[in-house]
Amino acid sequence: MLIRWLIQKIAYWLFYKRANNYLKNRNQTDSVLTRIERKALSKKLSIKGVWERLGILIQLIRAWVSGEYKLVPYRSILMIMIGLVYFLSPFDLIPDFIPGIGYLDDAAVIAFILGQTDKDLKKFTAWKQQQLD
Repeated sequence: MLIRWLIQKIAYWLFYKRANNYLKNRNQTDSVLTRIERKALSKKLSIKGVWERLGILIQLIRAWVSGEYKLVPYRSILMIMIGLVYFLSPFDLIPDFIPGIGYLDDAAVIAFILGQTDKDLKKFTAWKQQQLD
């Protein structure tokens, strides 16, 4: 529990400024989201517990940045972006190259973000489904 809290705090303080800057620049946001998708795809088995929901986070950020979907508080958008930037970063609490445990901290941060933004994600998913109908 303490380790999870520590990982969350470190992720926030280390990546807040970078995440905020990405959100303010549409081209940078798209570029970083593409890099995140590539990393997630290459590590799909290592992060299988959060793989599908990670994709929803990326879709939400893309829809928000494009202006297609704005029904989410900026705080949630920023939290999601911080988690995604942490996931992409090679500098984290447990280095990604360590077999078996390298993505535990990434998964912990993403799981925390998912828990904190669950209501917003459900609303976005429902909205996205309406767009398809």
